[in-house]
Amino acid sequence: MSIRLGQKLKRGFTILEMLIATGLFGVASASVCTLYLVSTRGFASLANYAELDKINRTAMDTLTKEIRQSKLVTDVQSNSFSVINGDGVSVTYWFNPALKQFVRSASDGSSRVLISSCALIQFDVFQRNTVAGTWDQYPVATNNWSEYVKVIRLTWKAARTIPGGPGVSENVQTAKIIIRKQH
Repeated sequence: MSIRLGQKLKRGFTILEMLIATGLFGVASASVCTLYLVSTRGFASLANYAELDKINRTAMDTLTKEIRQSKLVTDVQSNSFSVINGDGVSVTYWFNPALKQFVRSASDGSSRVLISSCALIQFDVFQRNTVAGTWDQYPVATNNWSEYVKVIRLTWKAARTIPGGPGVSENVQTAKIIIRKQH
């Protein structure tokens, strides 16, 4: 008498199991790719903003240092202002709207672009008076206004496109700078 062994069943994946596994893998892959693209754009945007902020802070430091040491404000226009700096050199800061540049030019022949891709700039000058024991700032409204300018307020907005991606990084800088070496 012999014992018959049953045939071993050979099993594999059915077509339905393969379709479900492929679909789940596709959804997971699409999620990972989307997360990668969003993260890459976010990091590019953050790096672009950090670089723009660095440029703006450097320009503001240059302006602040020179204006605080200025002896006299000689001219103020809608897109420029001029001072005599601590070394006696006439310096003009001006905005070129056609090139979107904020430029520093000096009477010694030096000139440099402080900010490129500058979208907006505004200058205001003020005098300081003591009223009721406090220091308040008032717009300069006298005939000899340049002698009374004690504060310059600057505001600008710079913008840069994000390299390799859509969008723009913007940075707004504003400061009230007090002239300390004035006569």
